[in-house]
Amino acid sequence: MTTVTETAKRIFREDDEEAIREGDLARLCSDPGLAQRFAQRLTEAARNISPGTRFSVEDLRDILEVAARGLPQERARILEGRHFRKRLREQCGLADRYGDSFACAVVSLAPKVDTDAYQSVLDAVTDGLRRTDMLFLYRRRFALILPRMRINALSSLITRIRTLVSVGAGEEAVRRIDSLVFPNDQFEESREVLDWAEDQLR
Repeated sequence: MTTVTETAKRIFREDDEEAIREGDLARLCSDPGLAQRFAQRLTEAARNISPGTRFSVEDLRDILEVAARGLPQERARILEGRHFRKRLREQCGLADRYGDSFACAVVSLAPKVDTDAYQSVLDAVTDGLRRTDMLFLYRRRFALILPRMRINALSSLITRIRTLVSVGAGEEAVRRIDSLVFPNDQFEESREVLDWAEDQLR
């Protein structure tokens, strides 16, 4: 059993300081003591922004939760997989008519992922989604439609998902993540996106 004293000693190691300086997200998300110290520094910084208020870690959590995810009614829509093809056709139609770019991604799970790991990966996938995004649930996959998503933003989102999965369910829980942004040089017509999606769902 780890005592409070042992935890305190572990917090002040030189490599812990290095993890904070370098913003090592994997360590910050997997070490409660290190996360607590980082959070305390955030509260100190917050007092410089709002000198008349002493923010707690819980206060900052609530603020950051709204900043990252919006209010509950503003979060991404989560739908059953049977709606995916219809919504993807609609998104392709918008791209054809108005030139609206969008991204599509499919997160494929490992064959023997249990319920806890499934929920953990689901949490990782939904963490960075916007109100306009749509997530579709399958037994062994999650499909995403991300309106007006650019390639750089998509890459950042996928990196974040992989990081959160690695510190949660473990990277072995996800078999692969396939994605595209339309339009692009590889897919000139929206029907090719529909064909691509069908291939990922097989």
